[in-house]
Amino acid sequence: MSVGILLRQARESAGMSLEELSELTCVRKSVLRDLEEDNFQSSGGLAYARGHIRNIAKVLHANGELLVEEFNSMNQDFNRPMIDLLSENSVTPSVQRETRISFGVLGKVAALIVALVIAIPTAASFVHSAKKPAVKRPATAALAHLAPTSTTTTSIPDSTAVATKTSPVAVVVTASAGSTWLAATDSSGTQIFSGMLANGATQTFDDSQLINLTIGNAGAVNLNVNGKDAGAPGTRGEVVHLQFGPGASSQG
Repeated sequence: MSVGILLRQARESAGMSLEELSELTCVRKSVLRDLEEDNFQSSGGLAYARGHIRNIAKVLHANGELLVEEFNSMNQDFNRPMIDLLSENSVTPSVQRETRISFGVLGKVAALIVALVIAIPTAASFVHSAKKPAVKRPATAALAHLAPTSTTTTSIPDSTAVATKTSPVAVVVTASAGSTWLAATDSSGTQIFSGMLANGATQTFDDSQLINLTIGNAGAVNLNVNGKDAGAPGTRGEVVHLQFGPGASSQG
């Protein structure tokens, strides 16, 4: 069950509307609604969202530690250094290191520039004096000269071509037993999905080489790989990292 659902259930159990909760917590009604829908963008960042959740739990007399634990499981940032979380939410400015150049390096660069200024006119004059009239070649000779000398055409038997052909991979992720955080990258390392997969929702990923998946709540999803049911990749609340495809080092 997601943290948003738990927040809404706690509010409704307390018999409180969003307007009443907003007055007691000093959190805008729109932000409270987004939190109950597992949308943390309007909170101003994960650190602020976590603070709102603790505040709401205190007002509703709910289990704040359980709510924060579920929030951390969904967002997977509980092991990150605090300085990273503060920088992410603009609490601390990012540190930029000053690059220093020694006088010795500057001297070498200056000497190189002077040498180039002297050498370039001399080289240009040598090339001009050594230039000879171009020799006309027949059309066939010119074409042979332009053709890449390193290219070789080799016939490959059909059996070899079939053996080296890469098989594609298609993975279908279905949130069949609850919501989960999900991230996916393809064989080039490009992120093709990152976010919450609500209960009952499905995402399909395919690539010719490799699909990488990170699932925040492995027991809540069911996998189908190349048309075959692979079941749940783990238990509830377990974070798993999976690879699928011909280029995978492991699958599961």
